[in-house]
Amino acid sequence: MEKARGRDSGDLLKSANEMQIEAILSRRNLIVMAVVFVLAIVVGVVIAVEATPAIVIVLAFFVPLVLISMRNLWAYAIWVAIFGLAVWSYGFNNVPLIRPLPLADALIIFSVIFGFTRWWPLHRVTVVRRLLFFLSALMFIVLLRLIVDIPSFGLLAVRDALFAFELWVLLPAIAMGVMLGERRLNRYLFWLFSITTAWFLLYPWRDVIVSISPVVGIQRPVPLFAFTTAGFMSVPVFFWFLWNRRGMIGVIGAVAALFILLLAQSRGAYLAFLGSVIVLYLLQPGSVKRWGRVMLVGTVVGVVLLLFGGFLTGRLGEPVGIDTVVEQMQTLAGEEGPGAGSFQYRLTAWSMVIRQVLSEPLGPVIGLGLGPDLFLGFTLGPDVLVRKPHNDYLEIWARIGVFGLLAWLGILIVLGLEAAKGARQSPRHGWILSLQIMLWITSVGQPAMGFAYVVVVWAGLTGLWIGARLHEQGLVPVKPPRLTQPAGEEVVFRFEK
Repeated sequence: MEKARGRDSGDLLKSANEMQIEAILSRRNLIVMAVVFVLAIVVGVVIAVEATPAIVIVLAFFVPLVLISMRNLWAYAIWVAIFGLAVWSYGFNNVPLIRPLPLADALIIFSVIFGFTRWWPLHRVTVVRRLLFFLSALMFIVLLRLIVDIPSFGLLAVRDALFAFELWVLLPAIAMGVMLGERRLNRYLFWLFSITTAWFLLYPWRDVIVSISPVVGIQRPVPLFAFTTAGFMSVPVFFWFLWNRRGMIGVIGAVAALFILLLAQSRGAYLAFLGSVIVLYLLQPGSVKRWGRVMLVGTVVGVVLLLFGGFLTGRLGEPVGIDTVVEQMQTLAGEEGPGAGSFQYRLTAWSMVIRQVLSEPLGPVIGLGLGPDLFLGFTLGPDVLVRKPHNDYLEIWARIGVFGLLAWLGILIVLGLEAAKGARQSPRHGWILSLQIMLWITSVGQPAMGFAYVVVVWAGLTGLWIGARLHEQGLVPVKPPRLTQPAGEEVVFRFEK
């Protein structure tokens, strides 16, 4: 009798929690989120021209939203940031709130602060506790470096430090995932991945689209419409459609994602895709039927390439096809081909960075600091100094030393282990492991931690997935959140299973 009563009580708690989520993410509130998203873009565009009227617009719309919907606005902020950065990537990354503060970073800071009472109670959960340890250690080291480096490098030092702040999106994202659960999260991921896929399929016409795009900018004017994350998103989107959607929707989504991968013409994305296939097959060798779908998708893409590949060009201006993939991959072995020059330049820059660090007595321990140029003076145009060596492992060590690197690697390892456990449990979690593999490989050849469109999308999606898994494992509020609950009232969670 008592056990049955306990089960009924747990079901009631989950039902109340699900009702709360339905209320938070109802159609009406999704419309509110869309309005906020559009407003944010308009404000950023206005700010790019004149700051004073934009500040008035922000106060006129933002303050009432805070007063009316404080308990939910942190959740909207996460979704707005993820949608904007996943779709418009570098363009949305450059939308300012109040220059020089990027809108995306303002949304993340807002979600971390005002979602505190939702994510802090989760610190008793092992994975959250481990993440908090490494996030806090990384933040402490970065703040110490900022104290030293801001007087010398100013905003350049702050820009190099932003990734340590952006990674905190993991915590409110986990809380949001706990509230949603896997089934509801997949609904929103379907819309996110469908929109990003539809957008990236416009890649062949990117020059025309960019030419009509609004212009935003923090450092310099850039088009709002961008396709920078096409390669990064294509790999996890492929595996999500492959194992989380049945029938033709899954096949069409996977075919489109694989085609986008070829359009992006990124060596890192190719390696991440191949690595994901190998790792996921080793973890789930028995999923013969699902791997048969991979063969089906590959066959369909092969036919499409045979018919249309010669008429389309990708990111590097090369024809879309397997020949281009092979030529690009050969450049990693020193052969000539598309992108060979950029790879050789990276190798030269990396060796120079290592020599710079080792030339300082305490360089390997405390780093060279946030702000210095680590890319041999490479510039984009006459006034944009790149400064980043296009290798996050090397750059983090070079800037904040070995302890900062270890703290960052700790975060990657915790998330990677969680993703591997999920992928081993079920193929439907394979997409999140492929996202981790994508990040690990991207960080070798790109400044992934230098841009919110990688950091926030990767950390936000991973946090949402972790939270949803905790929900499926039985983590529910002891006292379910109420629609009328004050924003500052803490929610206590426990495992019911």
